[in-house]
Amino acid sequence: MAAQDTTKFIVDLLRAVRNVTGERRPPAWTSVDKVQARLGTSNSEALDLAIRLAGKKGWLRADGDPASSITLTVQGLSVLETSSTT
Repeated sequence: MAAQDTTKFIVDLLRAVRNVTGERRPPAWTSVDKVQARLGTSNSEALDLAIRLAGKKGWLRADGDPASSITLTVQGLSVLETSSTT
């Protein structure tokens, strides 16, 4: 997966978390299964990697290994707001 594709997938992940949580302010936790269904992907490995990368960037917080639930952070919300204006 190219870097640009990875970044797009992570932003799509953040957007899916935001949608699944009803656009509530962070921290609003949701299950990874719900987010995966929203993304429409069956590739659990790619999703797990995207969650880990977003977590390292401070955009998501995750519970479990592999993650079973996730929440946006304030920084992740800022990334979404920036990505929707570009």
